[in-house]
Amino acid sequence: MRVLLNTKPLIFKKTGIGYYVTNIRRELLQAGIDVVPTVDETAQGLFSSLSEVSSRMRGMAGRFYPSFVKSLGDLLISSFSVRSSGDRSFDIYHETSVERMPAVTSGAVANLYDLLFVHYPVLLPAAIAETARPDMAANMKRADRVIVNTQFIGDEAADILSVPAAKIDVIPLAPSAAYYRSDRAASRERVRRFTEREYVLCVGTVEPRKNLKTLIRAFRDVVFRDDLSLVIAGGFGWNYDDIVAYAPELGIRESVVFTGYLDEETMNDLYNCAAVVVYPSLYEGFGLPPLEAMACGAPLIISDIPALREVAGDAAAFFKASDHEELKQVIETVLSDTARRASLSEKGLERVKLYSWKRTAEETILTYQKVINR
Repeated sequence: MRVLLNTKPLIFKKTGIGYYVTNIRRELLQAGIDVVPTVDETAQGLFSSLSEVSSRMRGMAGRFYPSFVKSLGDLLISSFSVRSSGDRSFDIYHETSVERMPAVTSGAVANLYDLLFVHYPVLLPAAIAETARPDMAANMKRADRVIVNTQFIGDEAADILSVPAAKIDVIPLAPSAAYYRSDRAASRERVRRFTEREYVLCVGTVEPRKNLKTLIRAFRDVVFRDDLSLVIAGGFGWNYDDIVAYAPELGIRESVVFTGYLDEETMNDLYNCAAVVVYPSLYEGFGLPPLEAMACGAPLIISDIPALREVAGDAAAFFKASDHEELKQVIETVLSDTARRASLSEKGLERVKLYSWKRTAEETILTYQKVINR
């Protein structure tokens, strides 16, 4: 079986989709699938460097950043990409990005990660919000099979985008092998550069959908906050200025640490040493950080939204996403109850055993076979 896998998400600093493409490609190759990347490793390195430069320019230019730069970048990427829409030598084209997939003569599989563009378009950059729904609708029609990562998104795809339920395959994701219980003493030494205190950890891109202001507001009122830091680990996405400014506005500038983008090794250290991990997102289609936290044995608090409840089961404490007072109470309860923290840690370590990239790849191959045998 020969699969043309869209690897464009690997050009940028890896977040959820980038980690998905990295892990699924590796496991498919190990399973004997002939995986051809649309952007090879040489081109990935080139465009990663250009993307970093563009990101810094955008940070300096703000709203004055010229839109033609992105268009030029997309044109360059396309010129280096192996799209081969008319090439029948591929059995499957697998669209992993959130852009409109090309017309192909082979079978086609598309990922649908979430429907944020339907529920919360205001939480997306305007350019993405305008194109996401028509692009995803086109992909749902062109694809022979659609992969979602939770039943919640599968149901939404059927109800809102009118994707036939029989065309949808629910395939969960998994934490990277980089996340595991480590020597806490050694990890603690390595994370001292962020804070000397015990800390509450939140992992995710700094942007509106992650609901970070609710967390910062809750953290301000935690009764033993003077002994704690709030560490927010993730790259800066879009519209983040007011998020970063919120801690100083509340008078807790010194207690809130924004680390910026970090590699997996450093993230593993942070998870292992966290007093508790909080994932307060307003909306998710799956959510990898909760599984990463579980793999490290970190007690977990997450917003009570359908996808996260489906992923975490009873291995987390929940709060209403919009309620900072409830979040404050849950944080205080978990931090003050040693037995509760130990229970959440043990349940998480057991729950995460249900997820593996090998299983994800095996089920993806079954999806490919359904397309070939159609």
